[in-house]
Amino acid sequence: MELKGIDKEILQKIEESELTLENIAVSTVTELIDMIKISEKDAKKLLSAAQNELGIQPVTALQFLESERKRGKITTSSTEFDGILGGGIWTQELTEVAGGFGSGKTQLCFQLCINVQLPFDEGGLDGTAFFIDTERTFSPKRIIEMATSRGLDVESILENIYISSAVNTHHLFSIVDSLAETIQEKNVKLLIVDSFASHFRSEYIGKERLVERQQKIMQIAEELVALAVKYDLAVLVTNQIIANVEEFLFGSPEEPALGFAWAHRPQQRIFVRKSRGSSRIARLFDSSRMPEREALFYVTESGLTDAPFSSDFYT
Repeated sequence: MELKGIDKEILQKIEESELTLENIAVSTVTELIDMIKISEKDAKKLLSAAQNELGIQPVTALQFLESERKRGKITTSSTEFDGILGGGIWTQELTEVAGGFGSGKTQLCFQLCINVQLPFDEGGLDGTAFFIDTERTFSPKRIIEMATSRGLDVESILENIYISSAVNTHHLFSIVDSLAETIQEKNVKLLIVDSFASHFRSEYIGKERLVERQQKIMQIAEELVALAVKYDLAVLVTNQIIANVEEFLFGSPEEPALGFAWAHRPQQRIFVRKSRGSSRIARLFDSSRMPEREALFYVTESGLTDAPFSSDFYT
């Protein structure tokens, strides 16, 4: 690595730390001091040099488009679902999936944990998954069913999914704060929090704690987005739903939890709901990239799919 104006000793430290230019450019001065063991003055100089080298300056829309085309996507295993998302779940952004009990949001998480391990030409990212479980919903048995039905190496699939159970919001922050090393060492390309809303809603109760709750939510949302961008991975969080007595959302008096402040954080917002039998409906209702629209998919014994055989229904 060569950076204009940076001493060879510092460049050697960078190589030993295995940091990329992208890692450096989106780091803070404090992070660089801790990671490379350099002075504050050198850290500021290094940060500026890395950003200049990568051209983190205003770009044209055409240049932005070319950069966007290079981003990875994880297939949902449903062509219709992928279609409304522009190809699947994208890296470098935060995706929210909200829905009620039995809507399929956790099943989607399981499917993505498998699919992220697939080769690029099969809709994967040839990486691993990190699953933060806040409601004790992770099921190795379900992963085995999905992987087996598709002829995949079950042991390999399970070995490439890392699970951490967050017992409260403090623990959730601690897990997220310590993820950087694991992401790099284990080639994590998918980070899931299921469910993101659970502990916040149970711990921050009452109007007097609403501001504090929103501040905490915004803080961790920023950390999740920073991880997505810095390490080129997809971040997906599930959200609960609440009653909306003022208006009907998608023909139902329900809306995603956590309020308006949170609503501006995810780059893609999806609402999933039960339909007839094992069919589910996914609605992309907030996206700067794609129009608002719906997709029909099924949750079957073999996982998510478009049109299953009648004997393949999973409930």
